[in-house]
Formats: sequence, C-alpha cells, structure tokens
Amino acid sequence: MSQFNPPSLSDRSPDLLGSIGMRAVAQVLDGLFIGIPLFFVTLSMGLSLTNENLTDGDLLWITVLWVGVSLIYNTVAIAVWGTTVGKRIARLKVVNRADGGPVSLNYAAMRALVPTVVQLVPAIGPGLAIVVYLRAVFHPLRQGLHDAAAGTIVVKR
Repeated sequence: MSQFNPPSLSDRSPDLLGSIGMRAVAQVLDGLFIGIPLFFVTLSMGLSLTNENLTDGDLLWITVLWVGVSLIYNTVAIAVWGTTVGKRIARLKVVNRADGGPVSLNYAAMRALVPTVVQLVPAIGPGLAIVVYLRAVFHPLRQGLHDAAAGTIVVKR
C-alpha cells in the first residue's frame, strides 16, 4: 500500500494527475533515450533503412529489435521503479489506480503492449496509437487506453 491516495472518478483532482503535456514530453524523452542507442546498434550491425539492399529478413530483425527493447524497457521500468527515464525527468510516476501502489509486472507489460500492438497494424498503426494516447485528453483521470487496460494512472511525483 502506498501513501498516495488515488483520486476517484468524482474527485478529478487535476493537481495530483500528470498533465498531458508533461506525459508527452516524457514520451519524447523515452523515445530518445532508447532510440539513439538503438540507432547506433542497428548501424553497427550494418543495417540501415536507407540501404537499398535491405532484405525482408533485415527489416524483420530491425522491427523485432526496436519493438522488443521498447517493450522490455517500458515494462521493467514501470514495474520496478514506477517510472521511466523520461517520466522521472518530467516528475511523473505510474501507479495502480486502485490503491496508488506499485504496478505489477503483468500490468506493466499490459500497459506497454497496448500502444505497441496497435502501432504494428499495417498502414493505420500510427493513427491507432494516437487514439490510444488521445483518450487521456478526454478522460477525467487522464487515462489512455493503455492505462485503462492496466488499471493505472499517471501522477505527479
């Protein structure tokens, strides 16, 4: 049990919840935190998306690498620390909505899987990912679809 008492749906305490803007900043920072090293790893393996000789196998390997690292990073960081590097910089924390406590590994994985899976849908994936996050703008607890699936909320630290 945590010292944080999560807001109820009727409470709508905006001062406790992480703002949409700070959540977006955290998302960009996390993208840079894992994207820059992965970019250099991919290049060191001789793989580049600008290479005309890139095979389907190479594209599959790049996709599996990037998606896998992103899922592991987000799942482990939320389950172990309740925050990622980007969220830590933005002073945000992900907590269990029911009691304000830590998020279990299973629910952290669910939270990471939802936006990842929809992004993998051919042609419309990026648009679907926007919908996952856009829901937080309209929800009283600022829950995106991934938060709702995992029973989490993002709060200020």
